[in-house]
Amino acid sequence: MTAKRRRRVRSKQGLLILCVLVLWVGFNFARTAYRNYRLRVEIESLQREIAAVELRNKQLEEEIVNWQSPEYVERAAREELGLVKPGETVYILAQPAQ
Repeated sequence: MTAKRRRRVRSKQGLLILCVLVLWVGFNFARTAYRNYRLRVEIESLQREIAAVELRNKQLEEEIVNWQSPEYVERAAREELGLVKPGETVYILAQPAQ
């Protein structure tokens, strides 16, 4: 083989190695970018879920405070359970027939 031919073969081998290296780096970059995208989507979903749970927690805390009030308990007993105090008379108004 002549020196010129050997340089051409080495040049083609170097070009092939360079192409493989560029493809490998590009593939790894794309794979990492996709993984980061999926993680960001999961983080956003979890943040929405956390916000919903925190809102529900706040509502439950407010409900606990309400149930500690005797007035709230009495109102709930009257409205939801239809309870009355001893000696009270209950009047139920009928709706007119249409």
